[in-house]
Amino acid sequence: MTSADDSTLLSTLPARALLGRLLVMRVALLAGGGAGISWLHWGLGIRMPLAPMAAVLVLMALFALTTAWRLRQDVPATQIEFLAHLLVDLTAFAVLIYFRGGATNPFVSLMLVPIVIAAISLRARWVWLLAAVAGGYYALLLFIYQPLAVSDPAAAYGMHLGGMWFNFVISAGLIATFVTRMHAALRLRDQELASLREKQLRDERIVALGTQAALAAHELATPLATIQTTAHELASEFANDPDIGADCRLLERQARACKDILTRLAARASDGDATLAQPLDAWLAGLVERWQMLRPEAEVVTTLPSSAAAFVPPDGLEQAVMNVLNNAADAAPAAVAFRALVEADALVIEVGDRGPGFTPEQKAQAGRVLFSGKAGRGWGVGLALTHATLERLGGSLTLTEREGGGSRVSIRLPWSPVP
Repeated sequence: MTSADDSTLLSTLPARALLGRLLVMRVALLAGGGAGISWLHWGLGIRMPLAPMAAVLVLMALFALTTAWRLRQDVPATQIEFLAHLLVDLTAFAVLIYFRGGATNPFVSLMLVPIVIAAISLRARWVWLLAAVAGGYYALLLFIYQPLAVSDPAAAYGMHLGGMWFNFVISAGLIATFVTRMHAALRLRDQELASLREKQLRDERIVALGTQAALAAHELATPLATIQTTAHELASEFANDPDIGADCRLLERQARACKDILTRLAARASDGDATLAQPLDAWLAGLVERWQMLRPEAEVVTTLPSSAAAFVPPDGLEQAVMNVLNNAADAAPAAVAFRALVEADALVIEVGDRGPGFTPEQKAQAGRVLFSGKAGRGWGVGLALTHATLERLGGSLTLTEREGGGSRVSIRLPWSPVP
């Protein structure tokens, strides 16, 4: 179990988020250090040991290039690695301060910046280790350093005060930038984790429904066979009665359709023969026909593409479309509009109705939570199941208003037709 001590940014964010921002700060400090050395040496005439200081800056530049290369590798960061980066930066800065007056340099307090970064990024023991190292460096710089060659005491005092103000501005800016960006990245990660948890909960509900559906399918096989047989016998017995005979034949067709659905479910569950390719227009027409067999009272107006391109319907797509058709038929007694079109890289299926439509809240929740727009009936799982199926297939589901009233559900499935 993760302890509270382990709950740090480094354990939450990827290496790129932390090491990348640390690299940006390192490059900024290198540029600022080089500019400061040049200004003191040539601008103010304060002679400084350029060779060793340039060597430190070159080594840090090479380290920055190495860090940039490391960020391109798909390798997670560790606490020790991030601590090593901070120790390298702290040591390099302490060496530069050694050549620029040691503890008398107003910029010596910049050594607090790595400690602040460690405090929000590392475990407590590594923070205290870095703080101890920084404290040791500061103590050494009190006694061991190369003083700046400033002959005028008044000028030296003014430069010290100006340096303290500039150091404060730089420190505040660096700390504010790093902390705010890290917390912004943390908030983004929290949002992503919340979305993943929401999706996992939805998928768990759908898996539970699938398990119950499989059990129900097994239990329904025998009574459906009995209903079909009885309906067939009654249809033969009342063949001369147009009303009763027609109802019995309808009941027989409905029972046969239910048995076909159970047979397909069992075939998919047992990993049977793969679905064969068939012309797209024939599959779409067959889908509507099979749905009308289940909903003979519903009226549907179809607009199908004249495309004979071979189409292999993905597992679950037919049931997803039927869920949407059922919702549309339940929404209003008017005819359901079924339209399909083929785009360059997708198959688009639109189902429209003249019902009350969806509220903005329902549009925002569609596919994420279970809700039903049918008062008094419906479990509200149709759209959730359809959305989950399309998400698994790489497609999408969109709810919009239909011109003239009602709603339109658009299903978009990635597909490249091959004649």
